[in-house]
This record gives sequence, structure tokens and C-alpha cells, in this order.
Amino acid sequence: MKKVLLPQRIHDSGMKILKGKVEVIIAPDQLKETIKKLVKDVQAIILRTGARIDKDIITEGKNLLVISRTGAGVDNIDVQEATKRGILVCNLPGVNALSVAEHTVAFILSLAKQLKFMDDATRKGNWNARNSYEAIDLEGKILGLIGAGRIGSQVARICQNAFNMQVVAYDPFVGKGGELKDGIKFYDRIEEVFERADFVSIHVAGGPQTRNLITGQLLSKMKKDAYLINTSRGEVIDEKALIKTLTEGKIKGAALDVFTREPPSQDNPLLKMENVILSPHSASLTKECVIRLAEGACQAVIDVFSGRLPRYIFNRKELEKAGFIKEGKLIKK
Repeated sequence: MKKVLLPQRIHDSGMKILKGKVEVIIAPDQLKETIKKLVKDVQAIILRTGARIDKDIITEGKNLLVISRTGAGVDNIDVQEATKRGILVCNLPGVNALSVAEHTVAFILSLAKQLKFMDDATRKGNWNARNSYEAIDLEGKILGLIGAGRIGSQVARICQNAFNMQVVAYDPFVGKGGELKDGIKFYDRIEEVFERADFVSIHVAGGPQTRNLITGQLLSKMKKDAYLINTSRGEVIDEKALIKTLTEGKIKGAALDVFTREPPSQDNPLLKMENVILSPHSASLTKECVIRLAEGACQAVIDVFSGRLPRYIFNRKELEKAGFIKEGKLIKK
């Protein structure tokens, strides 16, 4: 019976798909050395966001056929090394789009209506906080998207339909400057979005190409009463620059679901800022989405073990080019 390694537990709905078909090994922790020991004898890894599967681990996994992600991002996998060894890297693009989009909109509403401040004040007996007049309406405000793919476009749709917000975006893969698509106005320069938006929301993939994409210089172009939201990857933003920008009051506030280091250290200044709303990389972790992610990732593994190609293979083109996939079939190592 083939073996599957889980660096973290997944939802029971996914476990049911695996039951009786494979032997499941659940790692006691996510430490690299632990995973290196356990990967030696398995044919698949089902991976959440907590662990990283790097070159050393892939090298130890001499029997690996597939690494399956319970999500869209593959930045915690050395895809190049996996491809070199003929290992399928499977992900689930779009499966978490609605859940992350709703989380993003919740952030936007919470910032606009000052819910964190109002909640704290009410609990402390500060009833006069109602007269601070810091809350704003979203009607007519400008939402700026950095990334207008599956998630960004969902955020745009909700904000347009529910709040009549104007939407501008920077995404060279989706639209050229001056184009109007689905009510979204695209710009060729990322700076233009930061200059115009009342809310800037980040929706790009992680990885070397987007690391520190959002610099202090970009943040300095934002309106003083504007907000920044990030539900993509922590390393996309220069976190030190963001902390400096917030500390100096150069923007109104921020809402973050992701951090450069996860979990963030307890001395991270972001944890103590009253104008910042935080969540623990949980935007996609709704009841419904967790089930979809677990089932999708497990089904990809079962497909591979059954001689079928999964629906989503992140490195499919590269594997075909290298001869590991031919005529729609995986060529076993």
C-alpha cells in the first residue's frame, strides 16, 4: 500500500478519501529534520502552508510521485527541484478565491467602520467613542487592487455591487493601462494605484518575483487617510517599511492576514498597533473552504496513484517538456 505524508493534519473529509486506499503518516511536528526522516518511504505529500518542502527534503523523498497542496500557492515547495525529479506539484487554483475575497471585504468594512476601535471602546465604557467620527462610508471610495486574478476580481465584484466602489488595478497579466475590464480600470504603473486608492488590497502570488514588491517608496505614495490590506503572502510587503509607515502615521491603518514570519514574534510592533487588524493566515480557513481544499488535495493524490493525471498540475508544462508526462500519462520513475 502506498504511503502519504501529512506534515499537518487535514480536514476529516479529506481523510475519508484516503481511508483504506493508502497508509497515512501524520508528522508529529513540522520541523525540517522530522519531515526529512518521514519522507524517505512515502510516495506523496499532502501539504498545507505550515511546512516547507525544500530541495533537501525532496532529495530524501526518492519515492515521491506527487506533492499536493491544500491551496493555490506553491511558494513553500521547491518546484524546480520537484520538476527535475519528475514529481508532480498539484495545487488548487481558485478553490479558496471566494473565501479569501470575503475575508478581504470583511477587512475593508472593519477598517472603514473602525470596528476594532469601537469594540474596544465600548468594552471599556468609553461610550463617547461614538462621537469620534472616524468611521467612513464606502460608497464612491476607490479600491486599488495589486493583482486582479481570481481573488482580486472577486473582491472587485463584491465592492462594486455592494458599495458602488470604484476599482482600479495593477496587473500586467490581466489588463493593460487604460483598459476597462468588468468595471476595473487598469494602470501600467503600480504607483498609480497607490496614489489614487482609498484602500489598497494585495492579491499576488508569493515567490522571488514578488518578494518585497510593496516597498516603503510605494507606501509613501498612499493617501494619508488610506488603508492597506494583505491577504496574499507576508513577504510581498517590506514589513519593516510598513511598520515605519504606520508608526509615523503616513497612512490611516492596515489589515493583515499574512506576515513575513509566521507566526509573527510577540515583539513584532504590528501586534501592538491600534490601527492594525490582524488574523492568523486564516482567510481561506472557512468551514466550507477547508473541506474543498482537503478533498481536492487528497483526490489529486488518489488520481496519481490510480494512473490518472489530476485536474491541476502546477508544473505540468515543465514535466511534459522533460518527458515525465507523455500522452496525458505520468511516466513512472
